[in-house]
Amino acid sequence: MFHKIFKYLTKEKKDKKLREFFADIPRLETDRLILRRIGHADCSDIYEYSADPEVTKYLTWKPHANIGDTRVYIDDALKRYGNGKFYDWGLEYKADGRLIGTCGFTSVNLNQNVCEVGYVLSKKYWGRGLVPEALERVIDLAFNYFGFDKVEARFFEGNTKSKKVMLKSGMTFEKTDKNQWHVKGEYKTVHTYSITRDEFESRKTYIPFTT
Repeated sequence: MFHKIFKYLTKEKKDKKLREFFADIPRLETDRLILRRIGHADCSDIYEYSADPEVTKYLTWKPHANIGDTRVYIDDALKRYGNGKFYDWGLEYKADGRLIGTCGFTSVNLNQNVCEVGYVLSKKYWGRGLVPEALERVIDLAFNYFGFDKVEARFFEGNTKSKKVMLKSGMTFEKTDKNQWHVKGEYKTVHTYSITRDEFESRKTYIPFTT
């Protein structure tokens, strides 16, 4: 059921709601995944995919040079969880208990009532439809719990795998910004795809989020 928790709130109260929610980020589940808080016990799993240049090729950050980089990332994530400012879930694969990636909100725009979603997945688990499965859960929460009006996602030119994830999640093309971001020493063309709450609900495939 759509909670409409944002509809009549000020921007300050909306921000407070978000921070309270993610400071104690809830555990979510899909058929094959557990979406949960990441922690130090996940360090080796996170390092395995974060050190892979194929995984990070189209991301804004470089491969982790060593496991110390991963520890720094986890420390930062835990600090931001505590402040309610880290919006990612770790993706645990039920079949083997490994932490294989993350999925969540990369940003929120409370003035426009829009959020952006993002994800990363270990190469060993590509091609199984796991990211769309996780993303469906996250988008459902964005619309049917937080009441956002639109969910966006972006990918760099050439990242056809990410484009397929967005299409599979019901998103459609919104715009292209040529040479928009300067990342890793070069300008990147960015494509934006999006889905509205009405479009998402018309698909009738979502799993309602409950607290």
